[in-house]
Amino acid sequence: MDTYDMKPEILYVSTYSPRKCGIATFTEDLTNELMHLLKHEFEISVCALDKRANTDNYASPVTMVMDGCRLNSCIAGAEAINQNPAIKMVCIEHEFGLFGGNMGEYVLAFLSLLTKPFIIRFHTVLPDPNVERLKLVRSICLLADKVLVMTQHSHRLLVEDYNIQADKLVIIPHGTHFIPAANRGDLRSRLHLEHKKILTTFGLLSPNKGIETGIKAMVKIAAEFPEAVYIILGNTHPNLVASEGEAYREILEELIRENNLTNNVKLVNEFIPTHLLLNYLSLTDIYLFTSRDPNQAMSGTFMYAMSAGCPIISNAFVLANEMLDKDTGIIIESGDEDALAANAIYLLRNEQIRQEMGKKAFMKTRNTMWGTVARKHAMLFYELMKKQLPTYDNNLAAL
Repeated sequence: MDTYDMKPEILYVSTYSPRKCGIATFTEDLTNELMHLLKHEFEISVCALDKRANTDNYASPVTMVMDGCRLNSCIAGAEAINQNPAIKMVCIEHEFGLFGGNMGEYVLAFLSLLTKPFIIRFHTVLPDPNVERLKLVRSICLLADKVLVMTQHSHRLLVEDYNIQADKLVIIPHGTHFIPAANRGDLRSRLHLEHKKILTTFGLLSPNKGIETGIKAMVKIAAEFPEAVYIILGNTHPNLVASEGEAYREILEELIRENNLTNNVKLVNEFIPTHLLLNYLSLTDIYLFTSRDPNQAMSGTFMYAMSAGCPIISNAFVLANEMLDKDTGIIIESGDEDALAANAIYLLRNEQIRQEMGKKAFMKTRNTMWGTVARKHAMLFYELMKKQLPTYDNNLAAL
């Protein structure tokens, strides 16, 4: 095929399925939507970040693999991208732990060698950076054509703490799924949850998720509502498994036994596929978010719960402070099992208040559906690429 006949390609650099992590799931959801939206204009492909630097474990749209923790792999990856004439834009999903070097500084070797236009999304933006972090983040932002963030808080930090020009930044929220109407009775029966009051938490398990707080709170909740079940969905984080096996999960299991909660707390040791996760959320009476990190900038699990119409009781953290108010959820101090129990009991006693809170949480996330989020990305792509080819102006107008 002649180079001029190639469909232009947008390449995402990110972890990707079947790798089990939040950024991999995020990128899969987004690229699936973009492939559908832009199928006539662009190819969407993925460079998977993986320490096993081969494509054997991946299927389309993954076309290459790069080990972000090895400097020579980052250099080779940039050179391969530069040499591919079809690639017109690169989109990098950034998390400090995805690249090697001090605070993930190998990303700079990759970015500085790229000759293609690129945008980068910060999944984490930390306040009060030290000199090294400030220099790293500012260097990334100076190299990028645009920098994406998902919250107003992250935008404000980059402007105020990192001195990044506001016109370099774009806010596009984390996407959420449409949850189709389902026969909840059939679902409850299939999942063996008939006549239960259901509290859920999901995501990869690690000590910073604060699951112990939810388990301890269930002592008081179950005393008031013996039919209450706290369902904790998710594998142990693979980094934790690599370092200590399943020791953390065993600690949680012992805590459940010590408090006689084997009928009230269920640890589901699986990486739950999205369709099953949405089923659990459609049955959830209260979603518990117990993560201990007050600076956590984003949580896909939190957004999915809101979009499913779940009332949320959450530890105070960046996203909760931005998305929750007295109408859409309840914020408590980290580790306060008594406050968690008291608020859960209050909501379980007051069905009308609980349902109204869930409806308002659902309404607050209507502008975050994956289709809407993908269109915002597409408009940004066209804006940046029309500098290369004037025909993109017409595509932008069509959106």
